[in-house]
Amino acid sequence: MLKRRLRTAGKLLQQDRALARAAKRMPRPAPWEWVRPRLVPLLAGPSFDPPGEGLVRAATSIGCAVEFGVDLGGVHARVDRQVAERWECTPEQLLAAALANLHRRLAKLTPADVSGGAFSGRMIQRLERPGGCAASIVLLPDHLIRLFGEHDQVFAVPSRSTLVSFPIEMPPSVLADAIVEMEMDEPLPLLYDPFVLLDGRLRWQPDDDEPGFAEQARDWPAA
Repeated sequence: MLKRRLRTAGKLLQQDRALARAAKRMPRPAPWEWVRPRLVPLLAGPSFDPPGEGLVRAATSIGCAVEFGVDLGGVHARVDRQVAERWECTPEQLLAAALANLHRRLAKLTPADVSGGAFSGRMIQRLERPGGCAASIVLLPDHLIRLFGEHDQVFAVPSRSTLVSFPIEMPPSVLADAIVEMEMDEPLPLLYDPFVLLDGRLRWQPDDDEPGFAEQARDWPAA
């Protein structure tokens, strides 16, 4: 446990240093014209804003909240309300620009970028983009299906850089153990419920107490 905590602390320190170095290359103040092509949506992790320093967040069509990051080459400077007001941008405008940029980036990926593996005797798939926003692919289901396939499956987002697909038949208890194990290796885990692709429609998993995801998901509202 101590080694894991030290490793996590080391990763966080590396990220902070990388962001500080990258931030020096930003124009100050950064104009909207410079920021717009670099803006990406980031799934909002567990956090509370300091008073007067709130980040900009927006609700997505699938239900989860996103923050906004300015991509500085694998690290992201997050957008706060004060900066967004200077750009005269609403959260909805930021979301539209960020999703458009994400769409262009994902268009460059192919199924060959997805790696296969196994967990608890079951086949799984993973897309990992260190320093990136792989988890944000759930915001664009068409790309999700193109990369992982259209079969029924469960998606976990242990971190913003990692997206994992599990078989729909995997028992929820086994899936929960797998996700927790992955999150424990992340310095900043997202702590999200799974997403489920069922009958070609993506839904956000609200509860895993029932026997199987497929049975529950058929009654969920579509995104």
